Amino acid sequence: MMGVFWQQLAGLGHDLGHSGVTHDFHLDHRIGSTLSALMGLSTCWWKSDHNTHHIVCNAVEHDPNIQYLPLLAVTPHAFAKGPTFSTYHKRWMGMDSIGRFLVSYQHIFFYPVMAVARINLYIQGLIYLISKPDTIHYRALELCSLAGFFTWQGFLVSCLPGWRQRLLWLLVSHAVAGVLHVQIVLSHFAMRFYMGRAYNDARDEWYVTQLKTTMNVDTWEWFDFIHIGLQFQIEHHLYPRLPRHNLREARKLILPICKKHGFDYHEPGFLQGNYEMWRQLKDTALVARETTKGDGGFYESELWEGMTLSG
Repeated sequence: MMGVFWQQLAGLGHDLGHSGVTHDFHLDHRIGSTLSALMGLSTCWWKSDHNTHHIVCNAVEHDPNIQYLPLLAVTPHAFAKGPTFSTYHKRWMGMDSIGRFLVSYQHIFFYPVMAVARINLYIQGLIYLISKPDTIHYRALELCSLAGFFTWQGFLVSCLPGWRQRLLWLLVSHAVAGVLHVQIVLSHFAMRFYMGRAYNDARDEWYVTQLKTTMNVDTWEWFDFIHIGLQFQIEHHLYPRLPRHNLREARKLILPICKKHGFDYHEPGFLQGNYEMWRQLKDTALVARETTKGDGGFYESELWEGMTLSG
């Protein structure tokens, strides 16, 4: 029950982060930062990370939502030529020997990692608030909210009779909430990735880039509350502040536009989408296994370069 609550509350947090509830930036931000006391996630960090993702969706050097080395690599572009510089994290990210091993088997442990991925969001939020790498609104409010969350969760866990029950409660509640993380990455991991910058000409202008890097999930209308709006990522990426309850209607307007101009509108079912994502992770893992150590000490893929006719 707690896991479902966290998953649903994250949907509301997502809407608030886009100023999609009251459409007042400061009011939505204050509500989101206050709700951190119930969900443990930083609205301040999320807005920085997620808004960047929207602008540079699936850009290897720029999108923090696809930069997970050394744990995961969602495309061989992330390591094909050695380390790449993350403009968001302000550091080089490459595949060393440990990363090569992990990426080579990422398709096997991906879903177990998603079950505990929420813990990483706790950590990232706290690091962001403490280090203050950018302008942060309502930082004090959010720190107080997060302190309340961890105090509450710690007290709740301490009330359970033994360490086994405590550990089991934490694992199960976070694993159920982990469905959220699958829903988030599902819309992008199986789509197109690119190096450099987008929005250069008509071939990769805003509308086209969002369609190439994002997919929807086909689902029944009565299932919308479970997907918390994330099943309409195409519409959401085209119109980020559009309220969740209008996304299905927006889909009806966007489909004819895609048909008219010959744009691909990708919308598999949830299981098919998961398979496509898993295949992308496996294909990248197989490329990682064939890498050799380059002059810089990082593993590189000559095979991938040859397959894509790079250089």
